[in-house]
Amino acid sequence: MKLPVYVTKQEVGRVCKELGIRDWSKKKKATVTLAEARKILRHIDKGGLKVDPEQFRAGLEVELEHGTMFPKYNVTNNHPILTGKIVFAHFMEMLDYYQRLEVAELEGDLLKALVKKDMVKARNYFKRLAGAKEELAVAEAKSLR
Repeated sequence: MKLPVYVTKQEVGRVCKELGIRDWSKKKKATVTLAEARKILRHIDKGGLKVDPEQFRAGLEVELEHGTMFPKYNVTNNHPILTGKIVFAHFMEMLDYYQRLEVAELEGDLLKALVKKDMVKARNYFKRLAGAKEELAVAEAKSLR
């Protein structure tokens, strides 16, 4: 079954222009500037969640995987508002969602490196994992105040 393109590149370009950000339909890498994240955040955050713009930016980079990064599974065509709404759906679950995701992904990468007995990679992942766990612990402590 062939599905139609629900969000065209032209629509993505139009929305990016309206937001005052670069054209995300032309993105080659999943990178988002803090300035872009702030502009998108202003258009999405209507519920009063206390969202850290840096965490929102990081979430946008992760959720661009639903766009052109994986052409066979492209849903959003990198539409910045739709991508931002995916991020907010996860923030509705928990505001430290992306920090927890980072820890989980690094744990998986560490395990793969250990299985392959690649100690150089394992050491690198372990260091990154320790830092990510520390950042998550700080976020958890803040949420308890």
